[in-house]
Amino acid sequence: MHSASKNSLHCAASFAIMFLLHKQCSNLKNTHTMLNLQTAQNAIAQHATSATITAQQIANLLNNVSTTFAQITYVTKVATAAKFKHVNIVKVTTANVQLFSNINAATSVYANAVKRSAAKIDSNNANNVANFTAQQNYFTHTACYSVVQHNTNNNLYLYCIYNNASSLYFINNVLATKQQVAQYLTASAAQQLLNTTATVHNVTNNVTHNVVVRTIALNNIVAINAMQQQLVAA
Repeated sequence: MHSASKNSLHCAASFAIMFLLHKQCSNLKNTHTMLNLQTAQNAIAQHATSATITAQQIANLLNNVSTTFAQITYVTKVATAAKFKHVNIVKVTTANVQLFSNINAATSVYANAVKRSAAKIDSNNANNVANFTAQQNYFTHTACYSVVQHNTNNNLYLYCIYNNASSLYFINNVLATKQQVAQYLTASAAQQLLNTTATVHNVTNNVTHNVVVRTIALNNIVAINAMQQQLVAA
């Protein structure tokens, strides 16, 4: 494809993402995220340009706030079972999340969130909840807490706590259901996809909670809506 055509597609996808994000509710704290086909297709087109949102852009966006609510849209390739490696499965997710910036690296955002969540679940032992500690991670928080760096390969990720999320799947560029996707996965991955639960049980600490943390590769993120601003991969 000629470079002019690539640039045109890039600009069109960027504009579409920006327009759809602009329509989102400004009170992100109470927004329940829903993903539609048009947004998902625009996200895939944008991701295909290999444009990225940088760590510096995220740091500038968050502007040293401790915690803020945001909406992120990202695209990931779904790993298939070996015999189906020729099948291209893509997942597009839009999530309402909490992002963090000006927080001391020693502060355990995750552990504190788990303790708050677990304290509301009657089946938990109060001592176990109070003594909950997070396991050591494969990443290190940067000066902007929600931007983390892989300890081995130095890749950058967005660290966030989910409030809610919505996803759509595509098999060879065709919209697909979870059940259709599952048939191309390993047995364990298929079970995990089809049998989601609202809570997580941490065996090490013997604590049940509903905190979901994600670390999303920056090169998979196509849009971030936060602080009444929009970032689009460009």
